[in-house]
Amino acid sequence: MSKSPSRSEGPMVLPRAFALLRLLADTQQGLTLSAIATSLDVPKSSLSSTLKALTDQGFLSRKGTLYYLGGEAYALASTILAGRTIRQIARPYLQQTMALTGETVLLAQLDEDEKHVTYIDTVESGKSIRFSAPIAARRGLFCSAPGHVFLAHMGDRQREAYYRDIRLEKMTAATPTDRIELERIVNDTRNQGVSVTMGVYSEDAAGFAAPIYNSDGNLVAAVTIGMPLARAAREPEKYAEAARKAGNDISKVLGYSEG
Repeated sequence: MSKSPSRSEGPMVLPRAFALLRLLADTQQGLTLSAIATSLDVPKSSLSSTLKALTDQGFLSRKGTLYYLGGEAYALASTILAGRTIRQIARPYLQQTMALTGETVLLAQLDEDEKHVTYIDTVESGKSIRFSAPIAARRGLFCSAPGHVFLAHMGDRQREAYYRDIRLEKMTAATPTDRIELERIVNDTRNQGVSVTMGVYSEDAAGFAAPIYNSDGNLVAAVTIGMPLARAAREPEKYAEAARKAGNDISKVLGYSEG
């Protein structure tokens, strides 16, 4: 006697539904049944019932042959995020990034004076020699990895005002104290999607910072991986990519889409 479809497919329905919602969240133009089946590697016959159930409940909408996220999906996402701070949302990703790299990971926001960043959360490395900065520690924009991220996202007038009001103080031999040099660093940060500082604030420390965007595409925070300079110099691309990934992952949770 053959197994009933509900019994054999039941355990797969929930993972399939979540995978389907994630897929459509990344695809603003919508997808057909065939495209979804190909992307998820699921037979169209098995997928049809999941699509119908999610559409009936409003989690998906259908226009012709294309499926999109429905109003109920957005409402659920808004309910989940409502009342949660950026620190609460980012925390699991800070922990994941620390586990991945073995280095201290921090979350920074721009101060109201728009001249400093403040670390609002940190997950410290378990290594005996590690980067450490307390929560509420402030750093100047010109001399820190997250600071360079915020400078890179300022408009020209806002950055001009910053240069007029700040003194580019020499913290170490590597601190950029020339405006032309700092503008080059800012442009590199903007183009590469990550800021890299080697011995800029402290001679023996390095930082890799990436932007975090909200659903409107506005910069709301920066995630930073901090570590001793010697370890950073050995694998800079590894840490730069880890910072980018963390920033992208947190931004996605906040509703940001590059498309």
